Amino acid sequence: MNTPILYLGPEGTHSHEAAIRRFGQKAKLLPCLSHHEIFSRLVTARGANRPQAVVPVENSSEGPVTQTLDQLANHPTVGIMDSFSLPVPQHLMARRGTALADIRRVCSHPQVLGQCRENLARLLPRAELVPESSTAVAAGRAAQEPGTAALASAAAARIQRLTILQKNLQDSPENTTRFFTLTTGKVPQAAGKSTRLRSLIYLVIGNRPGALLHVLAPFDAAEINLTFIQSRPLPGRPWEYGFFIEAATDWSSDSAQAAWQLVRALSESGRKIGTYPAK
Repeated sequence: MNTPILYLGPEGTHSHEAAIRRFGQKAKLLPCLSHHEIFSRLVTARGANRPQAVVPVENSSEGPVTQTLDQLANHPTVGIMDSFSLPVPQHLMARRGTALADIRRVCSHPQVLGQCRENLARLLPRAELVPESSTAVAAGRAAQEPGTAALASAAAARIQRLTILQKNLQDSPENTTRFFTLTTGKVPQAAGKSTRLRSLIYLVIGNRPGALLHVLAPFDAAEINLTFIQSRPLPGRPWEYGFFIEAATDWSSDSAQAAWQLVRALSESGRKIGTYPAK
């Protein structure tokens, strides 16, 4: 596959693992250092061989990945190809020869520190928790600093030649992250009525009592299940919010189309981001 695949790097992150799971080991995988870089590279690409991207959107323990949502709000040309979930075990790792008693600080991505909060408090109650830009960067720091451990993937431990001191330190054994595959090119139409389809929309709703309830009422009348609702602050408008809403529909029915038209009319603004299979 010659299409470049962007992911949150460096190599060894859970996003890297998700990109491999989605596109295979032989894909042309390109690490990016931030969500901003991923979306910038997506929207500035030209020509037939435009890149695609794999980004995390929510975690079963820590909730939405707000950086992804904010970038989706700011880049209307980016579409969603599909959604898929990946179990994300978090392992505690450090330089070879390090014992638990030697660890003075634990570093990782803030979401991962949150996913392991209770077990960290039990296992290393006096360790300083240090946020890093990614789990792979945290693993690299642990490889350089005595007394520093990282929470990261088994791949990161292998790349940095770290010893895994404790496997599966996440508080929930079902810890899972959902990812979107993104593109600015043409999104293939999901095939087959048996495919579980979801649609993501973005609404800006007036700041008035009961506004969200009234705007979403047409979905209830059309018996459309809403599987995700998340508010995000509107830039330059303090205490006002845009809403990301995922609906269990592909808009193909007359009732769904009518519901969307009414929702859009009741909102200050609104757009469909994409319809995609949820794997």
